Amino acid sequence: MVRFPRPLRLLSLRSRITIGSTAIAAVVIALLVVVVRFQVVSVVASATETLLDADTDPYVATLEVDSAPAFSAPGNAQLVAVVAPDDEIRLSSMPTRVERALGSLTEVRAGTRVIDVAGSQYRVVIEHPVNQAGRWTVVAARNSQAEAIVVDDLTTTLAVTGLAILVAFGIASWVLATTALHPVNRMRREAERLSVAPERAELPVGPAQDELASLATTLNAFLARTRQATERERQMVSDASHELRTPLAILTTQLDLASLDGDDAQALAAHIERAKNSVARLSRLANDLLTLSRIEESERREADGAAQTTTAWSDLGDEVMAAVDRVRLIASAKDITVDFDLEPPAGDPDDAEPRYHLDTGGMAQLVTNTAGNAVAALPRGGAVTVTWRTTPGEGVLQVTDDGPGVPESFVPVAFDRFTRPDEARTSRQNPDPATGAVAMPGGSGLGLAIVRAVAERAGGSAALRNVPAGGLEVTIRVPEVAAGA
Repeated sequence: MVRFPRPLRLLSLRSRITIGSTAIAAVVIALLVVVVRFQVVSVVASATETLLDADTDPYVATLEVDSAPAFSAPGNAQLVAVVAPDDEIRLSSMPTRVERALGSLTEVRAGTRVIDVAGSQYRVVIEHPVNQAGRWTVVAARNSQAEAIVVDDLTTTLAVTGLAILVAFGIASWVLATTALHPVNRMRREAERLSVAPERAELPVGPAQDELASLATTLNAFLARTRQATERERQMVSDASHELRTPLAILTTQLDLASLDGDDAQALAAHIERAKNSVARLSRLANDLLTLSRIEESERREADGAAQTTTAWSDLGDEVMAAVDRVRLIASAKDITVDFDLEPPAGDPDDAEPRYHLDTGGMAQLVTNTAGNAVAALPRGGAVTVTWRTTPGEGVLQVTDDGPGVPESFVPVAFDRFTRPDEARTSRQNPDPATGAVAMPGGSGLGLAIVRAVAERAGGSAALRNVPAGGLEVTIRVPEVAAGA
């Protein structure tokens, strides 16, 4: 990842994109100018050598067949010299300062080289034709200053052109960055509206399947989860306030009555006992609200990637037995029988047993809440059966009683918060004619809501139905964790 120097980090994203892309373009253009310059130098040098070879060829050809040749004068601007075997210069169109260096070139191997003469550079081609008279030397030369002028002019032209391209590239980068960031600006403006209308605001998702669209989709999903969480918390606070109002008012009245009957010990004791019951209900309500809050917090952490614990079938079965024993302590006061039935997974005992995204604490809540509700609803001498078994791909916890059941209108709302069945299931208040739900003094109305929350956190579901033969059946299904998950 490219990291900008600290001063550049204070600039806008558009400025940083423009500066960064322009800097990269400047480096690329500079490298191109250098490469082109070297290529031009190579091409010019090669072209000069070709011309020099052409200048020497006629004289070399003549000397190879004639020991006493008559040389024709070189063409205009041609610098050619012919040195005889006795070091006499037979032909020369060279400047005087170059002629003085010819003597040193007669012993030089044939080829191309650059020589310095009186502060000037010349590119020369040297040939040594041989005939009956001996070894001759033919030299053709050109001043390298002309090459340098051509290369320098071309380099200047490339530099000016590269600078113009760089300026154009910088402007184009600014425009493109502005255009590319336009959806971000729209998302920012839409995000500002969240403070005004958070329930309706949604970040725009562009038609292109690019990174910005993915970002907007992810943020919209985050906003949706946040709104849902906020709405749940708002609803819980509203429901809790509504539910707390009645027992607090009752508790206040009971304490007022107790203060009025301070001289009557029996009446005072009765008022205190009723006040203790009200406090107990408030305590249960607070504990249930705290339990729901913890479950929802765990769900949020797991949705953010936190690891979710898994528990083996047998460990959950042990917890079912322990929870049933705790429920029996309550049921014994009403002579209610609480039995359990564990049906282990079928198959080879050596096979790995199923595992579920459900801890033992969650299983305890499932058994205690469902079986405890059944015990509270049953008349004396009733019976409750708790079954924990496996089916292909899931574990099933089932709690069945032989009580009066619930109104069918209550079944769809049974797992909603702060709802309770009518007096057929332990309430002595008048039910809501629409749903059969009432505010029952005995319970918090959160037991089944906690059951559903625990089941859904484990990826499962909870259902309730009246048994045709009589009684109520609560079924919780928890999917099995795939091997290696």
